Amino acid sequence: MDNLLGTNASAVSPMNLPVADTGQTILVTLGYLCLLLGVIFLAYWLLRKLGFHGMSTQGGKAAPRLVSRLMLGNRQSVAVIRYRETDLVIGVTEERISLLKEFDADQSTNEEDPRPAPKTFAAILKRTKRNEEQG
Repeated sequence: MDNLLGTNASAVSPMNLPVADTGQTILVTLGYLCLLLGVIFLAYWLLRKLGFHGMSTQGGKAAPRLVSRLMLGNRQSVAVIRYRETDLVIGVTEERISLLKEFDADQSTNEEDPRPAPKTFAAILKRTKRNEEQG
C-alpha cells in the first residue's frame, strides 16, 4: 500500500511528540506568582507604614483629621474633627451633617491644666464644658 501512495515506509520518521512535563514549568510559574504577590504586599506595607494616603490628599496640619467619634444610633453619630487649629463638633445623620460647636484646639497641653489633651470623645466634651464655665 505504501507503494500506491508513492512513499517509502522506511523513509517516514515517527512523529515527534512533546516531552511530558514533569511539573517544572508549573513550579516556576508558581514561584514567579509568589514573588509577584510578595512584592505587591511589600509595597502595600511600605506605603501604609510611611503614611502615603494618595496623591490627591494633602497631609499635615491643613488636612481635616478625625479626632474622635461617638455613634448614637444606626446612622447617627457625633464627631470631633480637627481642621487647622480648630476643633469642630459635628452631628452626622443619614440626611445631613450639622456643625454643633466650634472651639480652638489644644495641641498638647492647656496653660491652666498641665495634663495632656484628651483623646476620647467624652473627655473632649468635658474639656469644652469646663472651658465654657471658666470663660
